[in-house]
Amino acid sequence: MRTGVVALALAVLVLAPLRPASAQLSFDARRVGMGGVSLSRDGNARRYNPAYRAVKNKNQVAGAPKFSIPVPLGLIQFFKDHPINQLSHDPMFSPDSAAFNPIGLLDLVFNPPIFLEVKKAPTPTNDVAFTIGRNQLIVDLGASRVLIPEQDFGLGSTSRLFDAGVGFAGFNFGVMGFLEYDVEFQLDSTLRSFLVSDSTARPNTPYFVNIDGVAQAGFAPTVSYAGRILRGAGGNDTDDGFYLGGALHYYYGATYGSAVGPAGFTTGTPVLGSTPTPLLDGLVSTSTKPGGHGVGGDVGVVWISGPFEVGAGVDDIGAELTWSHTKIQRYLYTTSTNSVSRTVIAPDTTTKTKLPVTYLANAAIHMGTGTTVGGDVINSGRGTVIHVGAEQRTGPFAVRGGVSRDQRKKMQFGFGGGVRLGPLGLDIGFWTHSNSFSTQRAITMATSISIY
Repeated sequence: MRTGVVALALAVLVLAPLRPASAQLSFDARRVGMGGVSLSRDGNARRYNPAYRAVKNKNQVAGAPKFSIPVPLGLIQFFKDHPINQLSHDPMFSPDSAAFNPIGLLDLVFNPPIFLEVKKAPTPTNDVAFTIGRNQLIVDLGASRVLIPEQDFGLGSTSRLFDAGVGFAGFNFGVMGFLEYDVEFQLDSTLRSFLVSDSTARPNTPYFVNIDGVAQAGFAPTVSYAGRILRGAGGNDTDDGFYLGGALHYYYGATYGSAVGPAGFTTGTPVLGSTPTPLLDGLVSTSTKPGGHGVGGDVGVVWISGPFEVGAGVDDIGAELTWSHTKIQRYLYTTSTNSVSRTVIAPDTTTKTKLPVTYLANAAIHMGTGTTVGGDVINSGRGTVIHVGAEQRTGPFAVRGGVSRDQRKKMQFGFGGGVRLGPLGLDIGFWTHSNSFSTQRAITMATSISIY
């Protein structure tokens, strides 16, 4: 029983926080085949650069469709292998099954099978060897040892859930919704050494993970302007010129929470002679009322000259929110009572948070022969991602290719093609990725139907 408690604690400490790098996969097979870059005036360009509001989204440029509908062949295959009416008895989801692999299950959560995996990354084995003696415990994670991070790791995202409004003469008045979360983990050096080096667990020794996380959400009334402030030599009949855009947001926070502190356990004496003692000492801050408020803005520029197009945008500049009603509490596991105590440090205080600044730079060249080449660089506060891709159209056919550098700083590759028949098109894209827990690349095949 005590061995089971230790094993469960180790699983929670090691597996629960783990995640792969953020996926850069689009649901559009065209973008997948070009390494993730969008060569038309949509996607990242319009999302992160307010100047693009003034640029016509010409669908005929580079043969871009009005929209694409993904064909989820991966989901079809998944539910064929794991029928919905049998999920309760499926070994993949049943901890009582000998085939149950928590690492594989987490892999599935962080890498959803929307498209087909034509080459799957090997899932590290869940075979863990325990060496148990009267006064010792040694854990050998085997191939799963590669999952133990060497540095800080975590997960986070900044999203604009919706962005609606009305406008005239270049001005736009509307409201957007925002969601931001950022959680970081750091293994204590003692715990990491124990897991990686197959060292013996020591008595009366703490093994823990330091956690630092924040999440906030709300909406923001917005006023923005985008317009062409300098026309190119082509005059009104072309898109040539210099465009400028900006947006001012008044952020209104609906909810906020943060937590910081260690979580783990402390071994007893001897190690297997007593139940490990939980270790918890965290500060938790939560908003008691909606009403976080702050001001921030976006700026962007676009320059178009004939086939050349260059843009740059910066979002959420100076976006600091003040939460006037925040409760700070301390959660502490006390050995004398064998329970977690809660102490209110500040029942009603003021807390400040920030939204990460996002940067985007993009460039493209649209050639009259049906060739389009472009790339973008984006950083949302969690690492720089680079995409470079190209598309060649000949009649109804298209060939695509591209490369990217993901948040793990690993190179990924995309290639694919498509065929257009009147208002409909079928696109296929192949994309390498490192979204799984394995260090090896996998290859995804994306398929979508384009509507022109």
